[in-house]
Amino acid sequence: MIYIVKEKLNISNEMLIPEEEDLRYLVKVRRIRAGEKVCFASEGTVYETECALSGKDAKFIITNKYSELKNKPKLYAALASADISAIEECLRNGVEAGADAFFIFRSDYSNTDMKFIEKKMPRLKSIVASAAGQSRRTFLPEITLETMENLAAIDCEQIVLHPYSPINLSSYDCKNEKDKMLWIGAEGGFSEKETAFFESRNFKMFSLKTPILRMENAVTATLAYVRNLINCNFGE
Repeated sequence: MIYIVKEKLNISNEMLIPEEEDLRYLVKVRRIRAGEKVCFASEGTVYETECALSGKDAKFIITNKYSELKNKPKLYAALASADISAIEECLRNGVEAGADAFFIFRSDYSNTDMKFIEKKMPRLKSIVASAAGQSRRTFLPEITLETMENLAAIDCEQIVLHPYSPINLSSYDCKNEKDKMLWIGAEGGFSEKETAFFESRNFKMFSLKTPILRMENAVTATLAYVRNLINCNFGE
C-alpha cells in the first residue's frame, strides 16, 4: 500500500484532498486507480483512504483512521554540518532509525557552510518525507538549523557520541523520562574545545566498541540503539 507522510493534511467531509505534488505523484507516477488504497499520515494520526476516481480528479475517501501518538520520550539528533551527501544520508538513515527531529549545527570540524545547508533545505525536507513514508512513520520529523549554544539550552537529556569516551553506550540507562538529544560530530568527531563545552554542562558522553564510523553510519547505529531502548522502556 502507498504510504505518504505530511506535515499537515487537508481533510474535508471525510475526504482527504492531497497537495498538488502528491496528487501528481499518485496519478502520474504510481498510476493510482479507482478502489486502490493509500495511507496518509500526519501528526501521529494515520488515515486509510480509498481512491474514489482515477485521473486528474482523483479523490480519496477516508475509510479508517487511528492514532499512534505515545507518551514516551522524544529522540532528537544533533548533527554537525558536513558534506551535503553525508547530511542527506544522515537524514535518510536517521528517519528510518527513529529520530523525531533533526538539528544541524556548525562544529569546529565542519567543512560545509551553514548557508549552503540552508539553501539545500527543500531537498533535505524531501528526503525526510520520502524516508518517513518508506519507514511508515506517523508524522514528519522537522529539520532545524541551530547553534551549539541554543541546542545545549534545550531541556532534555543531552547525549554525546565521542569515539574516545571511556564509557560505552551499552552502559546508558535510558529510564529517564526526559526527551533525548543525541549529538553526532562530523568527520573527526569533536574538538577539545567542544569536548570541554559538553563536559562543562555535564552532558553524558559515550563511545562505541567499533572501528571509527563514518558520520552517516554512526547516526544509523546510535539512533537505532537508543530508539530501541526508549521503546523497550516506555512501550511501542
